[in-house]
Amino acid sequence: MSNSKKIDVTALLNEEQTPLSKIVCITNQKGGVGKTSHAFNFAHYLNELGYRVLAVDLDGQGSFTELFFVQSVLDQYVHTRAAQLFAGELEEFIPLCHPSGIDVVATARNSHELTDIDTLGIEVAEVFYQNITKIAGNYDFLVVDTPPAPGVRTTSACASADYIFAPVLLDTFAIPALEGVLGSIQNIGELLGIELSIHGILINQVQDSSVETMAEFRELKSVIGKAAINTPFRQSRVFRRAQREGLPVWHYRHSGTEQRTSRESRAAYGEMAGRIKEIPRKRIAAFMDISRAVRAKHAQQEA
Repeated sequence: MSNSKKIDVTALLNEEQTPLSKIVCITNQKGGVGKTSHAFNFAHYLNELGYRVLAVDLDGQGSFTELFFVQSVLDQYVHTRAAQLFAGELEEFIPLCHPSGIDVVATARNSHELTDIDTLGIEVAEVFYQNITKIAGNYDFLVVDTPPAPGVRTTSACASADYIFAPVLLDTFAIPALEGVLGSIQNIGELLGIELSIHGILINQVQDSSVETMAEFRELKSVIGKAAINTPFRQSRVFRRAQREGLPVWHYRHSGTEQRTSRESRAAYGEMAGRIKEIPRKRIAAFMDISRAVRAKHAQQEA
């Protein structure tokens, strides 16, 4: 049941408020776990909650950027590249602006400029921190997609983050992979002498709803403990279709599979948002109503 009656959506979207300036890092040192997909969808979820969002692509493959823009856009418009966040104090910040209302710090496909950051000394993490926290002052949330490897970029992102989320796969190597994620975060904290923790672990690509699979899901969830996001992300072609079309996955609600994926993804991303203390729970409960109003507002601005 919607709690939207408790929230005046129009007033909420039009009110002046101090930016929350929180940095959310989506990370895993292993590739192919759905990190970029979840960063994209969670950026849209926060945006459709009515927050001002900046997406930051620190993966040299540029896949996060390509979910928002075709490559030619990067050549047509002047913009701040992600690699510049490590190269000294930014004199001017110019993001790319997506029609959804999300701003993007972009990375071109197969960017050697960005991947070469990992050959630099750890001191550039401080440069990144100074730049990213200054930029954050203009936004409610920065959602940072990290590369699938430990290194300076991942270290910089995790050390700067207010909230860290990590996806893991439900497969034969789930437990070792989980240990790798936790160990990586611990190592970054020890390296920089700070305390880091993971605020949510997403169990991704659950193959089916069979008794055996769900038993494996519950087992992995029990190993993860309180950091586990309770709603599984099932393997679905809907996610791939949404990525191809550059839309958040819950926008598809025609077939039974699409409806289930939409419902479960909204529940899971709602759980993630619920781990962020600055987001009121009643706002999450009214997500669908707020989302419709946000999309209508941006569509009107684009017209």
